[in-house]
Amino acid sequence: MNNLITKKPSMDSLEIADLVNSRHDSVKRTIERLAEAGVIVQPPLVDEPGTDAMGRPRPVQVFRFAGEQGKRDSIIVVAQLCPEFTARLVDRWRELEEERQRPKSQAELIAEMALLNVEQERRLIHVEDKVVEVAQTVENIKRGSVPAGWSGYSVLKTKAGMTSLKCKTLVKAYGIPTDIITIMTPDGQPRPMAIVLDAAFMTAFRQMMSEAEPRGARWYHPEMGIFQAIGWGAK
Repeated sequence: MNNLITKKPSMDSLEIADLVNSRHDSVKRTIERLAEAGVIVQPPLVDEPGTDAMGRPRPVQVFRFAGEQGKRDSIIVVAQLCPEFTARLVDRWRELEEERQRPKSQAELIAEMALLNVEQERRLIHVEDKVVEVAQTVENIKRGSVPAGWSGYSVLKTKAGMTSLKCKTLVKAYGIPTDIITIMTPDGQPRPMAIVLDAAFMTAFRQMMSEAEPRGARWYHPEMGIFQAIGWGAK
């Protein structure tokens, strides 16, 4: 079991930042600069558990140094950042190597197995959440679901009493928020559909009508031209 659990000693850029009392983003920039110059081999980026400014869980991307190459390159990085802390880094690598060689107790093995199980469970939950999200999206597409508070032009033209073309002119002239969703046609084919933020459309429509001039059975507005608004008096 020891052989199954044992991993190569490694160190990430976040740990280096702690060792040299530096900002993590500064450490990452130093690593990238040295890698671009060919002084070191750029280590892989991996996600580590962390928190955002509000204290909420959020993965943190770190550079992971491992093996002899990683040991060499991390020492060079620290020497660039803060030479007086190089010895501290060397000592830390020695601790990691000694810890790797030291036989693990049964309690440590159980703890590591538990951590591996927790990580595996977390990944499975993440995958399951994604599956549910995709299934919900597919279901929404099948139903032709329009989000609450949004309407298609076929609905808006009925509300405004204008043609679809004039509704689109109003949306463009007043910068009303729009979006695109996918709906299913009667023959089962996906089709994109433009939708408009309902409340913003009606607010802009009422403002435009308050500025429009009657022209017989029609209306005129500089942004809209001549148009018809059937039932405007009731709106």
